[in-house]
Amino acid sequence: MIEVVVNRNETGLVTAFTVKGHAGYDEEGRDIICAAVSAICYTAVGYFDTKRFDGKEPCYKERDGLMLFRIPELTEQEDLLQARGVLDAMVIGLKQVEASYGKKYVRIREG
Repeated sequence: MIEVVVNRNETGLVTAFTVKGHAGYDEEGRDIICAAVSAICYTAVGYFDTKRFDGKEPCYKERDGLMLFRIPELTEQEDLLQARGVLDAMVIGLKQVEASYGKKYVRIREG
């Protein structure tokens, strides 16, 4: 099972997320749930990687079955709004995968 933990600050902004595990829906390389979760999360990470908020880089680590991400410290209102949109869309996409395939394969927790 893939477990996603989403951390939000006091304003509701996603500040970090962790993705652990493998769905086990199909064999490696053919698992559509792993592919969907990966694509959604890599899209969000890619946004921060290409945006480079005043040279501030996000904290990102990855290895087989694990992805850790923390946004950079953002001070500009426009940057915060854009970050919120990207990360909220990521959470919506992950919850849609969870709703479609069930908590047996992917579980999203927010804290």
